[in-house]
Amino acid sequence: MKISKKRLMAGAAAIGMLCSSAFAETNETLKAHSLKTGVGDITFGAWGRSTFNIGHQSTSTKITADTTSTGNTAVTAGTAAMTAYDAGDGSVTLAADGSNAGAYATAVGTYAATQWATANAADLTAAATAAGVDATTYIQAAANEYGTKIGNAVAGTILVNTLKGLQKDTSDSSNYAGLDPDWSYGARVGFWIVGRTPDEHFGFDLNLDADARALFVHKLWDSTESTADTNYNEDGKYAVAIGDQAKIWGLFDNPLFQTKVAFGRMRENELRGSIGDFGQRESSDVKSEDDIFQEIWTATGLFTSVKGNEDSVLKGFYANAAIDLAGNIGLTTDSNSNTVSTNASAADTDSDKAIGLYDAFRTAQAGIGYTLPGLFQVKAQYWGDSIAASNYRYEASKYQTARAAGYGMNDYYGRVEIGFDWLGFMGGASGLGDVDLEKTPNANLIEAGLKLPIVTRDGLRDYDPEKFYNWYACVGTMGVIQKGFILYKGHIWGGQGTSNLAQYSYDLVTMEKGYGADILMAGADFLTEVCVNPFGKQDLFVGLSGNYNITSANADGKFTYSGNSLNIADLNLMQHKFAAEVYVKKTFAANNYMFAGLCGNFTFQSMEGTVENVVDLSYKANTKKFYMPIGIEMFF
Repeated sequence: MKISKKRLMAGAAAIGMLCSSAFAETNETLKAHSLKTGVGDITFGAWGRSTFNIGHQSTSTKITADTTSTGNTAVTAGTAAMTAYDAGDGSVTLAADGSNAGAYATAVGTYAATQWATANAADLTAAATAAGVDATTYIQAAANEYGTKIGNAVAGTILVNTLKGLQKDTSDSSNYAGLDPDWSYGARVGFWIVGRTPDEHFGFDLNLDADARALFVHKLWDSTESTADTNYNEDGKYAVAIGDQAKIWGLFDNPLFQTKVAFGRMRENELRGSIGDFGQRESSDVKSEDDIFQEIWTATGLFTSVKGNEDSVLKGFYANAAIDLAGNIGLTTDSNSNTVSTNASAADTDSDKAIGLYDAFRTAQAGIGYTLPGLFQVKAQYWGDSIAASNYRYEASKYQTARAAGYGMNDYYGRVEIGFDWLGFMGGASGLGDVDLEKTPNANLIEAGLKLPIVTRDGLRDYDPEKFYNWYACVGTMGVIQKGFILYKGHIWGGQGTSNLAQYSYDLVTMEKGYGADILMAGADFLTEVCVNPFGKQDLFVGLSGNYNITSANADGKFTYSGNSLNIADLNLMQHKFAAEVYVKKTFAANNYMFAGLCGNFTFQSMEGTVENVVDLSYKANTKKFYMPIGIEMFF
């Protein structure tokens, strides 16, 4: 099928092919270079992307600790008791960091009780006689009560003084320059090559990326190199890493469906969401295709799928499954017949390692979907996962805090995803890339996805609310108006969970196990591009993008500070993020483009709560960033 330049530009730009066309089977659209051999065709090409930013950023932080009326009373009594104790007994000295506050408060209370009982012995004896009770017992009980009261006052005084020490009001600003996108260390250049047999039933896909990712791939498998040996300049200088595809595959036909089997590293996008980030040229914190419905993604493993034939009763049906063998550490047996970790991946070619079948299936992925072109697509999938240290999808330290608290592999099994796409505004097409814009100049896609993690112990949710949420949903829309005159897209999303607040309070407050804060995360983003010359070459666009994210948390319970367990009440945290960008984009040679823009990012955060009923703790911070990006993306 021949695709006109206008149709390619409008449809491909809308679907975000700026990123994906270099990978998987989408590169057949470009056909950059082809070689015919005796066993089939080889197609190859290259691409690159980078953005240079220059801008200004400023930050400010203010922490206040206001003493409550209860706290003022405690400080008055506690300060006097501490002065008397230090001048009298003084056998326990308060540590500079307050780490022995409990022991010190108890010592002061005990000393104060003794002094008080001695000074009031006559009155206490008379009171005991009047009540008809033993004087010694009566005096001891009264002294203990008084000592506890003084001890609490001392503890409150120490806490007030400690939290007062946190108070600050600082600000900073600077000019800066940098390269984006930051996830590829600023400049990403890739090469892709695919091979196909003449009947296109067997082939391979490979892409290489020249960026610093190779450094981290090296670190991932080389467990013998210490962090101190890492040199980001030298290790990454000549880095060329395997990108998203390094697979060999085959297709097998029968009258009802076609089966695909693939081996290696791969990303398969048949059911993936379509509304992405438009190539990293917009404001930050924008949701991606995977926020709606995750792609199948294996670092190295086995993939299989079944797709109904166009002329069969299974037309529109699709199912897939994959096992990622790189997601686990290899196991071996020691001299005592104990199963131990080798600290080597099953994908490590330097050693012949295997992994347990149970571990392999714990990171399996499987999905199913049905598409009725021009109407809808429904889909569901399971994404296997665990927090075990042997899961190489993360650094071993990522969930170490949760594991140290007693959580393990079987407390998290991954997630279930459900998706629905409305195709009713695309003239019978099954995706925006298939729309015939001559017949349907105004097309629109609407997608919705829901993610439900499988957490078997709710306390685990405290440790990563953005992964172990109770639920997460994202709705996206994307469309073309008048054959590319206007392109637009946007997301609305939200999730609810619990958090220990460490990552949101900059470690000021970390809730203890079992006291996670209720947290809500939500937001919206949008982008629109308007063609400046819609009746001409259609190669000049003006774009506007923006987003707003909000995080809200509430908690009552215990948190740990300086090794002490403290009560906090009426804790409320709010975080607002705003971003906006306006840019001009010049396209050339199909998907290639240059752009320049003006951007602003703003973050405002506040937190307040009452600690031990003696201090109202308040935290306010904001970050502002203004910058000018200039970028380019090219395919060859």
